[in-house]
Amino acid sequence: MADSRTPVDGPFRIYVERTPTGVTLDVSHFIEAVLVDVFTEHADEVHDILTEQADARPYDGHRAESLLVERLLAEVSTRIPVYGRQCVALADSIRAAAGLRGAA
Repeated sequence: MADSRTPVDGPFRIYVERTPTGVTLDVSHFIEAVLVDVFTEHADEVHDILTEQADARPYDGHRAESLLVERLLAEVSTRIPVYGRQCVALADSIRAAAGLRGAA
C-alpha cells in the first residue's frame, strides 16, 4: 500500500495534505484521466460547447452551452473508486492530517 500521504494508490491515486483548517484531497491523477477522456472520446461535444460560448449574444438568463456541459458530464465519470483497505487508509489519512483522533 502507498504511504500515508497517498493512501489510495489505484485505480486513481489520491493524495492527502494538511491545511491550516483541515485537509485537501489532490485528485490530479483522476482529473488527468477525465481530461484525456473528454478530449479524446468527446471532442465533438467540447467543440459544440466552445462554439456556443463564442457566439456573441446578449445574456438572457440562460447559457445555451450549459445543457451541453450537463450532457457531457452525464457521459464522463465523475466518481473516484476507492476499494477495500484503501477506504480505511483514506479515512485514517484524512483524520491524521486534520489532527483528529478516533471516529467523529
